[in-house]
Amino acid sequence: MTISAIKKLSVTFLVFLFVFLSIFTGCTEKKGNAGEDFSFTTLDGKMKHLNDFYGRIIVLDCMAVNCQPCMFQMFELKKVSENYSTNNVTILSIDVWVSSGETASMLQDTIDAFKNQVNMTLDWTFGLDDPQGTIQNTYASAGVPTLYIFDKKGNIYYSHVGYEDYSALASQLDQMLSKV
Repeated sequence: MTISAIKKLSVTFLVFLFVFLSIFTGCTEKKGNAGEDFSFTTLDGKMKHLNDFYGRIIVLDCMAVNCQPCMFQMFELKKVSENYSTNNVTILSIDVWVSSGETASMLQDTIDAFKNQVNMTLDWTFGLDDPQGTIQNTYASAGVPTLYIFDKKGNIYYSHVGYEDYSALASQLDQMLSKV
């Protein structure tokens, strides 16, 4: 093998490794802790709190529009949306990179792109963290996407940093629903 071929192979491997890690581990930032209520702004400008959704199982998706694994996560969350009653399970996708410049307009453009480009309506609650990154610092400091599943009383039942497939989410939700 020539040195040129080895270099090409090395570059190809590094690109593959980067893509693989970014898809399956998420876009990472610093670590943090969890367990607190929070407020967020919905796309229609209303202020909501996590505890507004108590009484249902809550899937919290800490995401960012400029995070490719977060976009892949939307496909899995759509399956949750289609297979679980909104009376039992609610999904909250919160853009936590507001402190990095992401806006409501960017989030709405992303939702619209899913509808227009892949014919997929993202039909759950979307919102934005505050400019100080309160939700990011509390729930997603290890990276995005980060998923939490809260029980009906707001206790953390499950959390995962990085992309999570539907079957893993469904398994956790089914376990919770079987206990009710």
